[in-house]
Amino acid sequence: MTRSITMLFAGGAAAAVLALSGCGAGMISQTADQVAAVPGYSATVPVPGGGNIALRDAMVGYPGVKGYPAGADAPLQLRIFNDTDKPVTLESITSNDAASVKLGTAADLKATPTPAAASPTAEASPTGSPTASPKATGSPSPKASPSPTQAAAPAKPVIQPGGYLELTPQAGQLALLTGLKKPLANGEGVHLKLTFSNGVVIETLPGTVIPVAPPLSLAPRVPVAPSPRPGTEGGH
Repeated sequence: MTRSITMLFAGGAAAAVLALSGCGAGMISQTADQVAAVPGYSATVPVPGGGNIALRDAMVGYPGVKGYPAGADAPLQLRIFNDTDKPVTLESITSNDAASVKLGTAADLKATPTPAAASPTAEASPTGSPTASPKATGSPSPKASPSPTQAAAPAKPVIQPGGYLELTPQAGQLALLTGLKKPLANGEGVHLKLTFSNGVVIETLPGTVIPVAPPLSLAPRVPVAPSPRPGTEGGH
């Protein structure tokens, strides 16, 4: 009687151990496949005086199904946080995969190819060759006014203590990769380096990139023509 009770107790304990191990295995398998909800690149760099500078959810704007060809421009989506007690200035943004990175407003970046408007002014000089002297004196005065607006670069953005800077096409300021050195397809990314006034540098390490953003909506599926059933090809 005592022996049977002992065996029953041992069997129940073994079953309990198996049940606990199975439950634990189930929890591990459920969390093993979880990924971060934010698909962009993120990095945090501590500041010697305390606090840190953080880059969050950095991505290249979605280019469409075909991607970006070589030589194209691509907008960046950057969010930078200043978790320190002093203001910090974003001094520069560079990339090994682009000719340059321009910083400004969307209107400024679209207005850069305006030097073509100077071509009509050159036609005025030959037309008035005998009277070129009075016209030449008056030409610099109206032309001098647009030159400062084109040459004036946008101010470097300053991030206040505890504040953040958003550089996206939807925000007031924008960072634009200009002259991509090679085609950039979906699923790929680019190198990026951000330099700040307090000496902090945020740069993608070898093997890491700023990825291309996923599409906001799924592309429509192309209907597939049904294949003929075996034995129906000949019309017999």
